Amino acid sequence: MNGKDPAQDMESKPQNPLIARRYEIRRSLGSGGSGSVFQAWDTQLHRFVAVKRWNPPEPLLDDPAGTERLWREAMTLAAIQHPNILTIHDFGVDEEGPYVITEFVDGETLDVGVKRGPFNCDEFADAAQQTLEALIAAHQAGLIHRDLKPQNIMRTRLAGGAWQYKILDFGLARFVTQPTMQSMEGNTSIYGSILYIAPEQLRHQPLDARTDIYALGCVFYYMLSGRNAVEGESVPDLITSHLQHNVKPLAGLRPDLPAELCDWVMKALAYAPDDRYPSAASALAALRKVLPGAIRQTSIRVGTPAATIRLMPPPTAHIPVPKTAPLPVAPPSAPRMAGLRWALPAAVALLLLISGAAFWLRHRAPPAAPAPAAAAPAAASMSSWRDESMPVEDVITAWPPSIAEARRPLMQKYFEMLRDLDGPKWGSTGTLLEILAAMQYNARHNPKESRALCNLTYHDATSRTLGELDVVIWNVPEDRAELVYEAVVSDQLNRKAVSSRNQIQRFADSIQSGRAAKILDPNDASRKLEPSQFAQAKIAILGNQGALAAGFDAEVDITRFENDYLQRRLIDWRKAKQAASGNARKR
Repeated sequence: MNGKDPAQDMESKPQNPLIARRYEIRRSLGSGGSGSVFQAWDTQLHRFVAVKRWNPPEPLLDDPAGTERLWREAMTLAAIQHPNILTIHDFGVDEEGPYVITEFVDGETLDVGVKRGPFNCDEFADAAQQTLEALIAAHQAGLIHRDLKPQNIMRTRLAGGAWQYKILDFGLARFVTQPTMQSMEGNTSIYGSILYIAPEQLRHQPLDARTDIYALGCVFYYMLSGRNAVEGESVPDLITSHLQHNVKPLAGLRPDLPAELCDWVMKALAYAPDDRYPSAASALAALRKVLPGAIRQTSIRVGTPAATIRLMPPPTAHIPVPKTAPLPVAPPSAPRMAGLRWALPAAVALLLLISGAAFWLRHRAPPAAPAPAAAAPAAASMSSWRDESMPVEDVITAWPPSIAEARRPLMQKYFEMLRDLDGPKWGSTGTLLEILAAMQYNARHNPKESRALCNLTYHDATSRTLGELDVVIWNVPEDRAELVYEAVVSDQLNRKAVSSRNQIQRFADSIQSGRAAKILDPNDASRKLEPSQFAQAKIAILGNQGALAAGFDAEVDITRFENDYLQRRLIDWRKAKQAASGNARKR
């Protein structure tokens, strides 16, 4: 010991750079794809705080309005001041981007506690009540968390020995006063960790308070069983488990628990939002009946949700089919370097990196939900749309439940546009996207000025194929390529798209180096194209729904799952057409 008072050391001149001339970074608490968290010393109030920073992958656009919205959301959360929600002390934006200053909680995350053993009834009752009360306060303020998981719930020992639970990181929360589609200014990427994500998040359906109830139900299941509600060896398996609701009854894993408590947890994580508790308040009221005496009375009103958050649209509400975004003639200009302000959608979207596996979104379909009274024939099961015995229809009625009803008219339109085409080989998942993009472009543009071509191939002097050009925008008057797109059919829509950009860059390099000797159009053998006609062409990336928000240059309004589903239907249609033609010739 050197005899120096630690308190005096804290008050000494800061040795590290300060944030906002006040918060001195002391050590890292953790980091990931979304950002980093540090412990810092508040030089004014002489206390430890936590600092969260986002890690931008590249310079972001200067967006004062976006920064203002982010600021407003931080103020909304800070105003809650609930003992079970992490307290927000400060918010700001500097040269490194946005940051949030919060209280420093010296404790452990919930998953660490569960690893020592599943909770008993009393432990669970205390934890469940505190987390539900936190959600009640957040939901009444219009905040939906959307990323509840054990790692976002921390507990710390109070002086009297009791645990205090706090919900962390409302960074994925969005201030809402009505149901909202899973989006962020048009970004349809999926938020939330895959083990706790609600089916409606995977299906791009409206989110509300019951989305948090599902996630919390998965957390409660984990607390009581020590196992996750959904299990699988890969991300697609986990998503399928959510969509098929492959959840083992909790009572079978914990027969020592009251059956009513197991039923309460299973209701919280029910597949359909209507089958869950309509609010955190009603869930807490139901838990008080299940565990009488274990749930203390509180001053928080337990009843209908506050009027500031409308939980669901009326049964007759209809979500309009989104209009297809036009394929641009040229890619947007490069983003400018950000100054002191950062865009809200981009800053918040950085948190999506924690769920990088979401590109497997809707890889398979969930169990069929009960059809409305006035609905068309019931939706097909997960396997039925892959079943060769499924009827081939002009108007699709056997829809998988993972394609929302509001999206089906658009998918039917796409089906009718593509089904009679004889040329495309539907065996490749990218073909549908490429053909659809070209058809939409050609429908919107004067064919004497500009047109889209598909699936051109380029070759060296020995006729060896070097690669394929997915979509080419052709300048008709000048008889040259204006733009060359590489199509990416995936929900892994990141800003870099390294492999796709490398692939399309290889074409540009082949043209510049002279390695590409000829370019062929497999759809028109008479078309003779010269490499010189591509010398001025720009290269770009085309993707499915969500691609523009992810930093791509163009997109077609279709998801990966919808693309795969239509591909299967088009293959079936072609087989049925060929079979009918063969039978006609035999007759």
